[in-house]
Amino acid sequence: MGLEGIDVDAFVQALSIPTQEALAALPQIQRQPEAWQLAFDLLATNNDTCRFFGAHTLHAKVTRDLDTLDTDRREALRHELVRVAVESSKGAANVLSKLCQALAAYLLAQPTEGCLLGAAMSAIQERAQSTGNDAAYAIVEFLGVFAEELNTTALATAEQARIVQDVRDALPQALQVLLGVVSGLEGSPATDAPEFARRAGQQVSWRVRAWRGLQQWLQFGVPGDTLFVPLLEAVLAQLRVLAAYQLRGDGDEDEIAAATTAADDMVGNAAIAARFGRSVGETVLAHFAQPWLAQVVEHSDSEGVLPWAAMIVTFGETYTEHIAAHLDEDHVVAYLRLAVALTQFPGHAGLDEEVSVQPLGLWCLLQEALADSETSSTFAHSAYADVVRALLAKCAYPPTEVWTAADRDAREQFTAYRREAGDALLGAFYVLRGDMLCALVDSALAASDWRYAEAALFALRSVGEAVPQDENDHLPRLFAPGALMQLQPGLTTLHAAVLSLAGAYAEWLSARPALLADVVPRVAAALNEPALVPAAVTALRRLCDNCRTQLGDAVPGLVQLARDSLQTLPSREQQRVLEAVADVILAQSPSTHAAVLAPLTASLLPALQAAVARLTPDPDSQTGLIDCLRGIEALARGLQFADDIEERALAGNAEAISMLAFAAQCYCDESLAAFRAGMLSTLNRVLAAPESLNDELLEAMLAAVGAYVRRGPHAFAPDFGQVISFVRCTWEACVARAGSDGAPAISARWADLCPPLLQSMAQLATVAAPKPWRSDTDTDVALGALLARAVGDVCTGLACAAPTLEAAVEQQPVVSERVFDLGSRVLLERLELVVHSEMAAAHLCKLGVHALAVPSRLALRPATSFLGTVVRLGAPSARASSASPLLQALCSEFAPAWLRATLAGIGGALPRSLLPGLSELLFALVRHHLQPARAWIAELLRDPSFPSPHASERAKRQFTQQLLATRSFVRAKAIISEFAIQCRNLQGTSYAS
Repeated sequence: MGLEGIDVDAFVQALSIPTQEALAALPQIQRQPEAWQLAFDLLATNNDTCRFFGAHTLHAKVTRDLDTLDTDRREALRHELVRVAVESSKGAANVLSKLCQALAAYLLAQPTEGCLLGAAMSAIQERAQSTGNDAAYAIVEFLGVFAEELNTTALATAEQARIVQDVRDALPQALQVLLGVVSGLEGSPATDAPEFARRAGQQVSWRVRAWRGLQQWLQFGVPGDTLFVPLLEAVLAQLRVLAAYQLRGDGDEDEIAAATTAADDMVGNAAIAARFGRSVGETVLAHFAQPWLAQVVEHSDSEGVLPWAAMIVTFGETYTEHIAAHLDEDHVVAYLRLAVALTQFPGHAGLDEEVSVQPLGLWCLLQEALADSETSSTFAHSAYADVVRALLAKCAYPPTEVWTAADRDAREQFTAYRREAGDALLGAFYVLRGDMLCALVDSALAASDWRYAEAALFALRSVGEAVPQDENDHLPRLFAPGALMQLQPGLTTLHAAVLSLAGAYAEWLSARPALLADVVPRVAAALNEPALVPAAVTALRRLCDNCRTQLGDAVPGLVQLARDSLQTLPSREQQRVLEAVADVILAQSPSTHAAVLAPLTASLLPALQAAVARLTPDPDSQTGLIDCLRGIEALARGLQFADDIEERALAGNAEAISMLAFAAQCYCDESLAAFRAGMLSTLNRVLAAPESLNDELLEAMLAAVGAYVRRGPHAFAPDFGQVISFVRCTWEACVARAGSDGAPAISARWADLCPPLLQSMAQLATVAAPKPWRSDTDTDVALGALLARAVGDVCTGLACAAPTLEAAVEQQPVVSERVFDLGSRVLLERLELVVHSEMAAAHLCKLGVHALAVPSRLALRPATSFLGTVVRLGAPSARASSASPLLQALCSEFAPAWLRATLAGIGGALPRSLLPGLSELLFALVRHHLQPARAWIAELLRDPSFPSPHASERAKRQFTQQLLATRSFVRAKAIISEFAIQCRNLQGTSYAS
């Protein structure tokens, strides 16, 4: 052999081990022409490892280099592949499998030679007979491998139809062989398969391979009108034999798994079900209704039942409509009893069995099919009643000793099972309705074991969304005083379930004030038990949300509860309670808000002042202050008027305007004004010590302020000018102070602290519009000045952060994103502010030129969005506004630079992944400034090397003509993408597809 630079004998010896060096060298050696001969030399050795690498090399050469052989050598190669496959039929399995892969790849690559499935099987048999070898193993392996190759190989379009037809013609013969192998087990039904197939089937490993091969052919597709039903009959008959072996304890797990998987594919074939649903459904049901399958489920453990369960359930999920249409037929009744047996499989789901979870989805699908068909069946009612009883038992927590011994994964699987069981219970409720509700309530009230009582409560919670609001027969018993809500202490899990149930039925309770008056105090009392706090808070929030108007009389008690929570509950739970109570307060007349909130504000403000007094640069000292701020934020969120009320008021709705005007008047109360003033004063004290501020504390402060700075009135909102003043002072403390020479003195931490401030300024710009329900002085000038200063300081900070603005934008993408987002919000929601912040607009337009050169989506996308908005609003055809002259002037000044940077990015200066944003900006420039853009583009493209030396004059001209002619953005994106490919010299590559 002439393998260049390789000692072949030493290499073969190294492969027999194999060494890491030999494995690393093998791929490169396989690329050489001499590797054909090396493959056969390796196959001729007595070492299985060498023989495998020989087969591997043959497969690699066939798939990659077959076209390099002339016709005679290709024909000889086909015979050699058959020869080595037959000779290896009783050798190592991986060698035979790889050789069969090579033969299959050869046949699919050379379809014109007429040697496909049938001819290949004949060739293997003839070769085996002429050499005295047994063809059985080679044929069985080849059939499975060929089907897999056929399913994964992209066939040439010109030959695809002929190959598929050739394969289909030989398919009966192939399936007969595979059936003969799988029927090699003693006691199997007789088949017409060749003797060699039955002989191979005497070994369990080959029966497993045959089942897997059969599965591959099923994926390829077996015609239902001729082959599928007889094949299905044979497979089901063989499954009965395997079931008998399993029941005797002689079954092979791998064989049963492979067989049931193949059957699963057959009964789960949706295309067959659509065409032959009735005949196939009846065939399968006739087999499933026989005792053997029920015996497997009854007498096997979880691992033994699992493969059968998957097949049983797959059939039901595929033929649901057929089952629903024939519910009272004997075979369907037997099948559903089998599904019920799976549902109630003994053990604890996720802990010691995985069977019972399998049929849960089936019950949901069957209920939907019953609803669609409007079928009424006595047996369906009976079956779902059995399902409910089974699920109540299965959803009960295991005994304490079992639960504590289970690991985390097992517990999570049990919890996941309960979630799926909840969906099945909901489906059952739509069938059983009141009968199920009665049974669940009875079970919850009568259970002597807390585990079963909790399971019944879980079931009631799961069906809550479907229980009608006018239900008055069973639920009143559940929530009656002295029933569930009074429980013995110590049963934490059961107590939590009761609380969750109260929250789930909050809407139902809202129409029953007498029951609600008993439930809410008991939920509130549970807040005193630490283990019940999460469930109690969740229940309280749902009750407050759904019953806010009905709880008017309970407001004083709820306020006291919220005050107490500040001392007794963790911070997160405090916030949830405060927001829930605020929801109820907001639902009452605004005239009552000041008096009702007074106890809360009297607790919150001193706590806030005390936390500020303890503040130091130590992060631990900031925790208490952050908790206070988040509590105020939660209370303020709950006191926000709904967005739709504010929208209606801004649109001129008289009722909404009157409501908000009345609220604004009520919020002028002295106690609320004192709280607002005290809170702002306290927060300003924090700004006096900026060294104690970090990003988390700053965000908490701004979030608290942002929660009450709304378009509508808010009990905690000070005069808008005071808010602007506070944000300006915060900016000076955190980002940049005015220097003695007028230039900003940028803080060392400006890049960390300015993003949340920019976000707050964007919110201020959104809510600053004049309101018809208040008479605030015009604050646009002050806000415009603040925006101009902030943007100017950001640009100064970026200029100082790196040698170039491009590098600074790339290093500080979050800062860049937030400052451009601020500009976009102002343009889109408060355009009038632009005239009061001309310098801000100019700074952003200039910064945009540099951002367009940054290869970062986080920096580029906000920039192109902002600049595109400027281009649209600054167009001559845009609706006139007070900002129009400024925007038109900015476009005239900066648009040529934007266009140059955009074309440079499209031409290759930026990755192709950033083309969408660049395309939007370029299309906006061309569409809204057509004539100037025409001249700008012509001037820029005169440079032979711009935007890329790979773009010819013809390509530039065609690009310009097409781009300027289209008014479709979709078409423009395609034009730009094609030009980008030309600029990168990628024509004809996979990137161009």
